[in-house]
Amino acid sequence: MVRYLRFLAGEDLLPLPVSLRKSLEDPPDFVLEWPDGNKETVEITEGSTQDFQKKLTETSRLEDRVVLPVDINTPEKEAIQLWTEILFSAFLKKARALMDGHFSLDHLLIYDLTGLGLLLPLQRGTPLLKQKLQEWHTKVNPANRFRRVSVLRDAALLFDAGGSAQILDKESPYHQIWRIYARDEEDLRKRLRDLDRYCRENSIRHLKLFGSILKDRMTDFLDDSDLDPDLFREDSDVDLLVEFEPGTRVTLLDMARMERELGELIGFKVDLRTAGDLSRYFRREVLQEAVELHASRE
Repeated sequence: MVRYLRFLAGEDLLPLPVSLRKSLEDPPDFVLEWPDGNKETVEITEGSTQDFQKKLTETSRLEDRVVLPVDINTPEKEAIQLWTEILFSAFLKKARALMDGHFSLDHLLIYDLTGLGLLLPLQRGTPLLKQKLQEWHTKVNPANRFRRVSVLRDAALLFDAGGSAQILDKESPYHQIWRIYARDEEDLRKRLRDLDRYCRENSIRHLKLFGSILKDRMTDFLDDSDLDPDLFREDSDVDLLVEFEPGTRVTLLDMARMERELGELIGFKVDLRTAGDLSRYFRREVLQEAVELHASRE
């Protein structure tokens, strides 16, 4: 929900300041409130289906990593059709409930859990989804409808899918994750303890640094307290390799959540990967060079 608001604020589509609170009623899920007393309601739903999630779980279990239940060589037209059908079914479920209710809702936010972003960018599915929403509204002409329908994927937001279908791919500069430096050795130890506790709470067996951060100056970073300020820029990404405890089931939504939470904990945007996500052409090199941040006591 916060990521959704960051995207809107990044394009000046959300007047600031605004407060967000969890609704005590059902629906909506959240309420936005402004100092002048104006309010808007927000309903959130998962952009997936039980059948698709079941297939996703089954294929991922076989490979012990996230594997889409569709062939990577699936024609783009078929991938777009599948993505549209899944997202439209998520919309339809909420839209019908809205028709039958005695309430009004302003925003419907659909979080894309299909994983099909690996096959096609958000922009490619936009026209067909927009068309289906418009055709449904024209045919049914419901008395109660969402004023705004949005689709959120980690890298971008399809804003107002039923109208302008504008793609937002940047977040508000007012909500960036800023650099976090330890004030002293005690503070550093506390941050490491927080990271260790987070890993244990989320069944993370190993958490390792890898990627460009390890090139050239990583040894100095680990051994020298005089950290070069150019090592990290405000737009730096930290590549983390994660291995979960045996038997742990992790969904795409779990991975997205942990990326966000680890980023807030570390102070930089995090790109979280499993060994299975790495290309076979450089997987061995990454596993050999990765630097351990957390290891299970076992």
